[in-house]
Amino acid sequence: MEQGGNTETPALDPKLAKAIIHKLGSFGTPPEFGIEYFSVGVEQYLKVIEEEYLKDILKYSLSSFKLITGNYGGGKTHFLYLVRNLGWRNNYVTTYVTLSPTECPFDRLELVYKSIVLNLRLPVKPDMWTKPWDVGIDVLLRHWVESAEQGNILAQVRSFESSSFTNAIKAAVVNLVSDDDEGFLEVIQWLKGEEIPRELRLRYRISERMDRSNAFRMLRSLVQFVSSIGYSGLLLLFDEAERGMSISSARDKRRALDNLRQLVDECGNSRLPGAMFFYAIPDENLLLEGSGGVYEALKQRLRSSFTRVNPMGVKVNLEDIGVDPTGFLTELGDKLARVFQVAYDCRLEVETLHESLKNMVDAALEFQALDISYRRIFVIGTVEIFHRLKERTVVIKKEEAQQIFRSKVKMLTDAEKQAVESEEF
Repeated sequence: MEQGGNTETPALDPKLAKAIIHKLGSFGTPPEFGIEYFSVGVEQYLKVIEEEYLKDILKYSLSSFKLITGNYGGGKTHFLYLVRNLGWRNNYVTTYVTLSPTECPFDRLELVYKSIVLNLRLPVKPDMWTKPWDVGIDVLLRHWVESAEQGNILAQVRSFESSSFTNAIKAAVVNLVSDDDEGFLEVIQWLKGEEIPRELRLRYRISERMDRSNAFRMLRSLVQFVSSIGYSGLLLLFDEAERGMSISSARDKRRALDNLRQLVDECGNSRLPGAMFFYAIPDENLLLEGSGGVYEALKQRLRSSFTRVNPMGVKVNLEDIGVDPTGFLTELGDKLARVFQVAYDCRLEVETLHESLKNMVDAALEFQALDISYRRIFVIGTVEIFHRLKERTVVIKKEEAQQIFRSKVKMLTDAEKQAVESEEF
């Protein structure tokens, strides 16, 4: 069932390059694809994750948890996408989940489970990353049945921790093999965490409703299923995309933190074979500030730092990647310039570009004290400056770069304020 294996990054396609530039130039958020063409400084982390975990520890039916931290706009989503791509190269199914207070709060694990199964993605080769394809547990099941060896496919279904989950998988397989599309979709509805009529649950021997009480058991069963059908395992990428956590009250926060503590603890046993969890959050203090047992328990579990020399550590701090800010922005600017030139089939004059980048880096570093990451400010402003350089070969002075960056800060601040106000009800 291996679909990966190609470790070469394809040559940058002009259409992809233009999509990257448009996405970065809008709000500085990373595009879903193409991030490997402008990544800086995280190679050391990715190498350890691949060698120590994806190719080693997880192969022994073990599991792991990593906490990703960094300022707002500091590259957390970018990093999760890189991990996802790494997973695909190593034959892992992945799921990327955006946590939010309204649709997917971490204190409601049953809603998190629903988002996990809805966003399951099969491993694909790098040259297929930008091609549209379906996602979800129904796609996973269809692909498995279609590619499984001939014979009794039903006999290949193991018993998972939840008997209801096991019976639902078996029913889905039976319906697929017999071309009963309606029956398949009925079972899939339950596997996706939705309610189904009592008569259907009786027909398929599903004794449980999906709710908070059994969400962990369903998640473990899902991991066990993925591991049993020929994949290396499952990578689960949780992204607290907003500044705060996906919770709205002190009680909800305690429940969310207890869920997180339990998840970390689950990674110490064999009930999550081949699973690796990544939880990205702008500020770890949002997790750890407070008093009481759940806070102290989490502090103990999340205190160690993940590094090349300490791969067992938990925290991956993207603000401390071992590259000084000047060097980081310079390399980032060079890579973005290459992407821009492919996107617009142009050549920026070398000396003008070099001098302009130096001034842009100096200007961007003055924004380090802001709450918004200076890296995001640099990325958005840089795209505008490249457009200016394309039209006229004149060095961008530091003062001009400062003015551009200030306008981008205002744009980001206004956009965030509008987003927050839209969430209020």
